[in-house]
Amino acid sequence: MSGGIVWRPSRFRHCREQDRGHMRHTPRGCRGRVTVGEPRIIGQMKPRDMLTLIALAAVWGASFLFLRVAAPVVGPVGVAAARVSLAAVLLGLALLATRQAVPSRHSWPDLMVSALLSCVLPALCLGQAALSLPAGMMSILNATTPLWGVMVGWIWSRQAPSRVVVGGMLAGLLGVGILTGPGHIAYTPTSAGGSGVGPVLLILVATLSYAISVHHARRRLQHLSPLALCAGTMVLASACLLGPAWFIGPAGLPSGHWSDVPAAAWGAMFALGAVCTALAYTVFFQLIQRLGPTPALTVTFLIPVFGMLWGALFLSETITPPMLLGTAIIAWGTWQSARAPASPPAVHQVT
Repeated sequence: MSGGIVWRPSRFRHCREQDRGHMRHTPRGCRGRVTVGEPRIIGQMKPRDMLTLIALAAVWGASFLFLRVAAPVVGPVGVAAARVSLAAVLLGLALLATRQAVPSRHSWPDLMVSALLSCVLPALCLGQAALSLPAGMMSILNATTPLWGVMVGWIWSRQAPSRVVVGGMLAGLLGVGILTGPGHIAYTPTSAGGSGVGPVLLILVATLSYAISVHHARRRLQHLSPLALCAGTMVLASACLLGPAWFIGPAGLPSGHWSDVPAAAWGAMFALGAVCTALAYTVFFQLIQRLGPTPALTVTFLIPVFGMLWGALFLSETITPPMLLGTAIIAWGTWQSARAPASPPAVHQVT
């Protein structure tokens, strides 16, 4: 089985016999099925995929809310370590329960790259930015991920962008500029996260890292199941973060003891690890395998909607006109960028 395709030997033999006999009519059991050597085209979005994207957007939009609750208490390293460690345990247990193959040793270098790009670096950047940026603002800046995804795709495929795509990229940068203009960001004055463009740049670094990780996983780790890929990256990310987190301790508490962390922060970290990471990453990698990296990244179109909604409902954050305008411009720019002629579609083959 490869890429979610189930090979049914009996039906394949039946189709092969009909082919040998040069029959004009294809047997009903052979129609629409993928057989050995027969490629499956990726990229067609179905209604269930759209519903999955909406659910993912709601979950990942809530992740910025949970970051705003946990990061000031335990610090960026602590929240990143708790998030990926819990996800690693849950995904590892799921991998054993389903009896799926554990990634072999030759996959570990690529898995480590994926762990650094999709877990360690983004989690640290987001945790630090959450000390000063509102949840809604972080979710809007997170919407630049598809822009980076298109750019990384160009570099990977070595295809020159069209004028329309370049215009979309410039529009996305304009949207970021509107969001980061003087007086448009309500920084938290008492936090240690800083102000100015520093937290914004951290979010942009995180989104670029996400985009690179998506293309890396698609090209280097396609042979792994979504569950094995998620579990492997989370285990390796935990190995990178647990030691520093234990040594530093909860940075936001004067005592520096994990036993003093309040229940609200533990609950936020549990939600980040179990729902926003373990469950969400599994579903997201399944979307990558079904749709390809760029369509899967369009989930970030909807994340700002839920990010602003959750921030306004639970943290009393204000939704300002510049936020709405910046969101609209970034979304339009990303849509324009995605209109670039795609390279030949990727295929899977059952071997």
